[in-house]
Amino acid sequence: MRTMFSDEVIQAAELKRNQRYWFDRARQTGGITIMQGKVADLVLTLREEIAQNAQTGYYAKLISQFLLEMIKADYDLKESIIFPWLKDMDREDRQEFCRELIETFAECLAKGKWDGLEELLEDWEATTETNRNPEVIEAWRMRGDHKEYVPVEAPDAVEI
Repeated sequence: MRTMFSDEVIQAAELKRNQRYWFDRARQTGGITIMQGKVADLVLTLREEIAQNAQTGYYAKLISQFLLEMIKADYDLKESIIFPWLKDMDREDRQEFCRELIETFAECLAKGKWDGLEELLEDWEATTETNRNPEVIEAWRMRGDHKEYVPVEAPDAVEI
């Protein structure tokens, strides 16, 4: 993984003189550091890279805070500040959620893409909301046996 500490460092005056070159160079290499006087505190880098790093930081903080909650609860967390909907899960669901959360976090961290973690959190939150609603649970139980279902053909369907 490349860090900004091994990039090219240029003076602000050099950036002004050769803007096009340094912009292209930043795109090619992923970034350059700009010095003004003796201070190297600005970076010219790809916006997507900054967004990805910010998202990684956000999820790393979120998951680490949740893990601290778990440790403080001696791994039997019943209520969470990070995920308040956790209180609506039974013990088995909480354990499954934790396993899936850690696995998905590790996968997303390795890939640098966070869609999977966002989906996981949305799905678990929706599940707990559904479990809180007795009407939904009753409708789910009353849906009947799949053997009672009648196949329906779509009039304009094309077979694949």
